[in-house]
Parts: sequence; structure tokens; C-alpha cells
Amino acid sequence: MIGDLGGGKTHFTKGLATGLGVAEPVTSPTFNFENIYQGKKLSLYHFDLYRNGEVDEDIGFLIKEAISDKDGVVVIEWAERARSYWPSRYTLIKFNWISDQERMISVIKK
Repeated sequence: MIGDLGGGKTHFTKGLATGLGVAEPVTSPTFNFENIYQGKKLSLYHFDLYRNGEVDEDIGFLIKEAISDKDGVVVIEWAERARSYWPSRYTLIKFNWISDQERMISVIKK
């Protein structure tokens, strides 16, 4: 996911987690970079790269490991900072401000 600070990325992730059946509260992993939640059938891997200018090898390894989990859904906030780790097929979600109360969300499948 890409978009400005406060654009709704974490809020969107909370809704996705609810849809996956995650029972625990979902918080942004800004300081630990990754949170993993268990849904009813799939795991949710939630990354937040806001604090990273570049993704180091350790975080890159965690991203690759999450992407390889066939029973997982991977959400990466500030995903443009980890472009070199994106799989060949992905869904990019862009958040743009319309007003203080509105956002435009674009979904691009590659």
C-alpha cells in the first residue's frame, strides 16, 4: 500500500483483518516493522516501513518469507520502500487525500 501519512492504510488493514477473522486488535507495526495475526484460515503479515528510507537485509528476509507463505496475506505500508522485494504478481493499493474526511483508493493488479 502506498499513500501519504494518515491516508488510511492502517485503517484499511484493520478492515482486512476483520474480514480474515483476526480476533485480536490490529495495530501499526511502525516500531517493530512486522506484526503477524492469525485469521480463521489465513495469516495476516502486516509490515509498516514508514521509518525506513531503505529496507535492510533483515526486513527484506521477513518480507520474502511472508510472501512465500501460501496461507498468508501480506500488507506492506509504504511499500514503495521495498520495491525490490515485490513478487512478480501483486495488488497495489494507493490512498490519495480528497478532503479531511475523504480518500480515493485505487487498486492496481499486476
